Amino acid sequence: MLQLVERQAAGPFHADWMLMQRVSQGDQHAQRLLALRLAPRVQRLAHRLLAGHPDAEDAAQNALLEILRGAHAYAERSSVERWADRIAARTILRFAREQRRPWSLRSSTEADDLPAPIEDDSLVDETPRQLTTYLAQLPEPRREVLVLKHALGYSTEEIATQLDLPLGTVKDRLVAARKHLRKLIQRDAVTGAKGRSR
Repeated sequence: MLQLVERQAAGPFHADWMLMQRVSQGDQHAQRLLALRLAPRVQRLAHRLLAGHPDAEDAAQNALLEILRGAHAYAERSSVERWADRIAARTILRFAREQRRPWSLRSSTEADDLPAPIEDDSLVDETPRQLTTYLAQLPEPRREVLVLKHALGYSTEEIATQLDLPLGTVKDRLVAARKHLRKLIQRDAVTGAKGRSR
């Protein structure tokens, strides 16, 4: 009975906290477990933020190392995944900026030349191409706020803090990103374009 009370008092993320304590103390087995657990998630995030650029793998590796180094800071207030998302996003974005390379892919058709988006949300539910294909066509500032908001679930206030931007700027970028994305989807729906890698 006492053990049950102690387990409940420890909180839902106590097992994560214990793992992170072992990681921070240099336990190689724990470090491997954590890396295996988070690697696919971090890699997906890197490829979404960097639009599939070859540097995405390097950025993901840097993010994983940063997560391992920062294990001591895990405070048991959320899951390890949620905590790691913040570090990974920040590290990946910093890595991209330090590279100073134009890794943001552009659409061959400028969004402003396309007709206004239609109001039917079902168009977004069944896209002609994979969503990552459309994300790759967004300018980097729009793509990063969209991924942080909808892939990671950050609030606009959290994104503003993460990117060191005014709240109004984040809101404007989100609105612009959604409109741009819908225009790209509508263009393909109208022309009947299909992705080659669905």
